Amino acid sequence: MVASIPNDIFQFSTWTAVHEGFSIGQPRAADLTSHGTDGIGVFENGDLMILLDSQAYAVSTAGHATPANSNDRVCFVMVTVFQPLRLIKLAQEDTMSFAGLRELLASTDALPTVGGMNSMLPFKVKGTFTNVTLVQKDSSQNRQVEKVKGTLYGYKIPAWMEGISGPGLHCHLMGVEGDEDGSTVGGRVESFEAVADPDIGVGKCGRFHLGFPQGEDWESVTLS
Repeated sequence: MVASIPNDIFQFSTWTAVHEGFSIGQPRAADLTSHGTDGIGVFENGDLMILLDSQAYAVSTAGHATPANSNDRVCFVMVTVFQPLRLIKLAQEDTMSFAGLRELLASTDALPTVGGMNSMLPFKVKGTFTNVTLVQKDSSQNRQVEKVKGTLYGYKIPAWMEGISGPGLHCHLMGVEGDEDGSTVGGRVESFEAVADPDIGVGKCGRFHLGFPQGEDWESVTLS
């Protein structure tokens, strides 16, 4: 087994394969923490996965987040021993948008020796997110939620790796919608207007490990 160095990314299958319909899993939810503390993925049944602080959660098509069954398998996953190299705490009155987060992660001025266009950056944002657009399986199933207090975890993916690992900001959100008694919601984030009182941690991937599915179903997927 390859040693898990902080901020290394371990990935199974490819983002293109998921969108071509490949849904046969291999790693179980229980296996994920052997390579990481935090991550995102897709279960065989199409539910999304978010791994936060070594606990895996399943997010249903309806956007409900619950602890994952340890034996459920993922057909796509990216996990990391997340150890931020930069911690950013904005003033309480300041907010950050999805576009602002993208700009921050691409900036070598804002994140010297960390940010940039060609590296993969794991990141975690905590705060209260407003007007969030969540994508469950495809763009026809977008869902709008408001005032979600929770955690956004994901990766800044350089353009040259998007077919392998997903969109430029590939991230999942999990939190409580509305007040403290609200429901636990989650999903893949397409955009958000602002996050209040954000607490941002950013790492930088030095090594990327890709595991390939096996079998005839994998060999029959069109990936080009």
